[in-house]
Order: sequence, then C-alpha cells, then structure tokens
Amino acid sequence: MAKGWKRVAEVALHRSGIVGIAERRRRSSLVILAYHNIVPRGEDLVGDASLHVDQEVFADQLDWLLEGRDIVSLRDALTPDGEIDRGARTRLVVTFDDAYRGAMTSGMEELRKRGVPSTVFVPPGLLGTEGFWWDRLAVGGAPLEGAVRDHALGALRGRGHEILEWARGESMPIQDVPDHARPLTEDELLSHPTLGAPTLGAHTWSHPNLAMLDGREVADELGRSREWLKSRTDHYVDWLAYPYGLTNRGAEDAAAGLFRASALIAGGAAVIRGARVGSLQRVPRLNVPRGMSIEGLALRLAGLP
Repeated sequence: MAKGWKRVAEVALHRSGIVGIAERRRRSSLVILAYHNIVPRGEDLVGDASLHVDQEVFADQLDWLLEGRDIVSLRDALTPDGEIDRGARTRLVVTFDDAYRGAMTSGMEELRKRGVPSTVFVPPGLLGTEGFWWDRLAVGGAPLEGAVRDHALGALRGRGHEILEWARGESMPIQDVPDHARPLTEDELLSHPTLGAPTLGAHTWSHPNLAMLDGREVADELGRSREWLKSRTDHYVDWLAYPYGLTNRGAEDAAAGLFRASALIAGGAAVIRGARVGSLQRVPRLNVPRGMSIEGLALRLAGLP
C-alpha cells in the first residue's frame, strides 16, 4: 500500500510540472547513477531484488535519460582535482557495481545500442564465484532481515566467505543463483567483447565493509584491487567505489593517498551542483534500485525527495 501511494505521489508531482522546473534550474548539475545487475530478457529475478533491474526497464530509463540530458564518461565528468565539467544540460554518468554478468552482457547491450559510456566497479577477488552473499541469502527475492544485514556488515565486516559460513552454522537457507546474477570470471572480464564500452574502476579486492577494517586491511583491499586492474587492462580508471557505500575517515584517508581521482559513496545529496565536488573522497551517487519509476527517477534528478 505504501509503495502504491508513493507511486501516485511521484506521478502527480511529475505531471504538475514542478519536477521539470526544478531540473531546468539545475541544468548544469552532475548526477552519477549507480546500478548493480541487469536481468536479461526472459530470465527470472533471483537474489536481493532491489539490486536487479529488468533489461526492458533499464532500456526505457536510458531512453528517457537521453531526452534533454548528456550522458558522459566518468573521466569527462570530473577532473582529478574535483572540478566539474559543466555544460548547458544536466550531465549524467552511468556506473555499475560488482561486475554482474547480467550487467556486463544485457546492460552493455543497451548502452552499446545508444552509444552510452559507463564504468564498472570490480572486486577482483570475487570474480568467478557462485554469487554474492546478499543474493544467496535473499531467498524468494525478499529483503534481508535488518538483524541479518546488521550482523553481516558489522560483526562479520561484510566479508562474504565469513557471512556464508555463519549462515550455514545458523541453518539459514542459501540458494544457488543463475549465471546472470553471478560475477563474471576473470577470463570473461578481460576478454569481454564489449570491454571497449565500459571503463573499469576499483571496488576493493573482496568487497568488505571498509569501515570495520583496520588500517592494514584497508590498505591491502584498496591496493590489491587497484594494482590487479592496472596491470591487466588499459580500460582502468583511477576511481574507487566503496563497498556497500560505507566508509570512515581512515578508509577515506587511505583512498586519498592511493587513488589519483575520486572515491564514490552511495546516498547523500546525489545531485552535484557548483564548480567542484565538496570532497574527492565522498563523491555521491544516486542509487537506481529495482522498482524506481521514471517519475521517481525524475524527482531524484531534480533534487527533490
């Protein structure tokens, strides 16, 4: 019921013209969009539903986003010192986290059709695995219970292997996920036929919660992922996306000392206005979950709640 009323409110605001006025006032703004997986046509949704957007929906979103806006590469959106390359129209960047196979196949197919650039943030230590813990524990597509997620990200520090071992000890159901909901293998990533479309950024080595690690562990997670990508592909960009969008001062300081460009968080004031970002270690992104309507996306791009 709550979702139904939210949808009604989004449509009403969109049709009222308020959204259009608000976005026009922010024409020189920058918004970095964050996706995870794209579910190929004809495939079933399996896993944490919020992270899996249907291919048809993604295609519709791209077509709408391209109406009166410019989608640019991450390299072209911000200079290494945080200055925004402002244009006359809203500028957007498309990013994906985790190198899901669905995103790297069906998602790239839609981007390639439209000539849209993108960046994929890769955790190399998870390539070729049987799936991510949050998808394997989200049986039936239901969101994880708050207590489970809190324990996984807190006491277990977001480390997938430890989380799945704990879940087995608690006799929790752990499901298999289809290929599209798994990360690519290393060979697939490095020989991917669409590799010319996305650039690749760092997402740590094994996708832990950096805010729960000590300094040595943070340095290892950041350094290994960066060096792995730099040594294997010419498509690397010196950007970091914090796993789970979580960070702390120690992780941000480590990122500042290692990455020449910027580090991305999830949430916050996702519409970036002005001549430069506030902090290169806390560049905001707008998460685009499953179920976000075009009207809802329009509200977010206009800087409305």
